[in-house]
Amino acid sequence: MHISQRAFAASAAVLTPFLGSWAQTNDPYEGSLDRSAARGVQTITYPVPSGGPNEICVIPQHLPSGNYRGKDGEKDVADEKRLASYDFYKTGNTTDNGAVAICPKSKSTSAAVELIEIPTGNTKPPQESASYCSALEKSGKTLAKFKQTDNAFTTTSTAADLGYYHLSRVLGDICEIKPAVLRTMDIKQHKSIVKLAADMGIHGTVRKSWDLFNKYYTNPRGSSVARTLFTSDFTQIYGALIENTSGEENYAEWLRAGTNLSTTQAFRHMADTRPIKAILGSTQFSQQNVQTLVAMRDMSEMILIDYLMAQSDRLTGGNISDYNFVYFIDGGHVKGVNAHKADDVPANVAKVTVKKLTIKDTDAGLLNENVFEQKGYISQISHMHPDTYNRLIAFAQKWKEDPAAKGFFHKECTFSMSQLARFEKYVVTAADTLQTRHTNGKLLLDLDLDDYFLSGPTNSATPSP
Repeated sequence: MHISQRAFAASAAVLTPFLGSWAQTNDPYEGSLDRSAARGVQTITYPVPSGGPNEICVIPQHLPSGNYRGKDGEKDVADEKRLASYDFYKTGNTTDNGAVAICPKSKSTSAAVELIEIPTGNTKPPQESASYCSALEKSGKTLAKFKQTDNAFTTTSTAADLGYYHLSRVLGDICEIKPAVLRTMDIKQHKSIVKLAADMGIHGTVRKSWDLFNKYYTNPRGSSVARTLFTSDFTQIYGALIENTSGEENYAEWLRAGTNLSTTQAFRHMADTRPIKAILGSTQFSQQNVQTLVAMRDMSEMILIDYLMAQSDRLTGGNISDYNFVYFIDGGHVKGVNAHKADDVPANVAKVTVKKLTIKDTDAGLLNENVFEQKGYISQISHMHPDTYNRLIAFAQKWKEDPAAKGFFHKECTFSMSQLARFEKYVVTAADTLQTRHTNGKLLLDLDLDDYFLSGPTNSATPSP
């Protein structure tokens, strides 16, 4: 594995193109991935044992306006570097040296490569076998997934996976979306994973998705995914390497709504134009009140980001998840942590446990129909968190004025020109719609937990039993 460091200033300079230059046919960021095109702040390379060009992983730039995790985004950067440390070819018995097992995803619908931690006391073999991957499926820990564009049996887009990550940070770190980086894989190596899917007896829609790669590999340049799956020399494929989500569960109530989110209590509350206090009835820091506000915020932000990304697959079942979160009052603020970190909550403080949305399925964007546009959900949002709203308005204005915003999603997230145009339409429309609703008093920015529970003299907290 080799790391080449680009100067940040030089990288930033290439993020300020003008639209006119993008339209040229020699645009290195349009079409099949050009591995040599300047991207990110670090490009990590991995020698391919069978020969051929090195594989690459790009640690991305961060948008200056984004609320990336940690001080100066250091937590997201650390997670990105961890993803980039995984080497598909290294053998050994620990991820400390980058060794991971790579196996075909066998569940759900879309084909993807799973990166699995090598169990303690075991050593990764030179080549994964069907029996090895089957055993790891049962006992191994999935660290990340390598997802590639395909739009036949399922809707999967590299651009969507990368775009959701950065857009979530632009909007204030919403929807608990995991970091993702751009990665390539040698075709010969990926063919061995496709064969493993058959050897393991994987069936159903995901098997159909795996079998499609054999069709693509017969004529990569002439395939329907020539521009969205293959590198420009057609020796590798590219995709998004995404940190795996763990500990989540299906958001049962929202999933029961099927394709009609408006039947959920969270949606009805979010679409209710009355002030939040009239909806809740009190400002008591109770489990029910906190859950209501958190769910309203989650609903408004899921609708917003899925609308912006032209999501087509959120409401088809199984694509909405949640964590248990503990919210507590400490130092004059309402704070929250994942329930598995509940030991970090100070003793003798008021605390409640509620469900909080996490979006782990981010691949079905900017390819097919925009379900959230069709349902008109944006124009029904009546409550938002003020930071999310303000960030959207600022981002829409930045998009109109500064070509660097478009350049970022074109280069760092692999948005094609047509995807950029579509994304721009949704950004502008969402900002205009919500700004008009806010001006007319139909959108209230009242979902901040501190403002609601701690700003008034009559507010009270119910201690945890």
